[in-house]
Amino acid sequence: MSDAPVDFIADVIGASEQRPVLVDFWAGWCGPCKMLKPLLERLADEPECRWSLVKIDSAAQADLAQQLGVRGIPDVRLYHHGKEVARFAGYMPEPNLRAWLAEHLPTPKRDSMARARELLLAARADEAARLLEPLHAAAPDDAELRVLTGRALVFAAPARAAALVEPALDSAWQDGARTVTAIAAALQRLDATGEFGTLLLCERYLAGLRALQAQDFRAAADALVEVLLEKPHFDEGRARAACLAIFQHLGARHAVTEEFFRRYSMAVNI
Repeated sequence: MSDAPVDFIADVIGASEQRPVLVDFWAGWCGPCKMLKPLLERLADEPECRWSLVKIDSAAQADLAQQLGVRGIPDVRLYHHGKEVARFAGYMPEPNLRAWLAEHLPTPKRDSMARARELLLAARADEAARLLEPLHAAAPDDAELRVLTGRALVFAAPARAAALVEPALDSAWQDGARTVTAIAAALQRLDATGEFGTLLLCERYLAGLRALQAQDFRAAADALVEVLLEKPHFDEGRARAACLAIFQHLGARHAVTEEFFRRYSMAVNI
């Protein structure tokens, strides 16, 4: 915990692979820093501490602070497995600081949930489900975990996933629950293919749903957008809801979202 110059890659990014690292950007002229810094040092010295403290003098290492977007100090950031997981700015009294650490420090459960999210984006929902189902069984009242488990189950068991997330539809995780519900409603239409004709539009829609079921998100988005360009309210709005749910499932920065969301927006606003 010395105040020597910090090698950010080695001392923070690399070290956080083994143990969470709390980074404190401070300066000698900063009044709140003078109150927070000794508090952080004391907490880091406690026998039960599960994190390491790295202190960065933002005046002595101004280029690093600027590179990391530090605009005001104290600026405190928590890193785990090479990534920033939380931050706060300004002074925080000890009870609030302990609560903040308890909320954001990794646990085996949080690590498993983070791994499951990575698996979902990699179209490996079955592996994510195997990670999440035991966690959900142990904590059935955790709405975030309930929704994440629903996201993992929806491709193989849409009806079960929809029922699982229903209690979360009025929770803080309602957006994720609605995403699961929309995907489930669309995939269950694969059990009613007799209701669709042999028109090219119907065939394209069903192809999109099969691609979605297989987690081929690009093919699914491509097919569904083509359907929506021709008929924006196809299948009583299920096509539109399913296409939007793909983007919500993947996130705004995913390549599929970036490629197809603009065309989707054009289609549904015709």
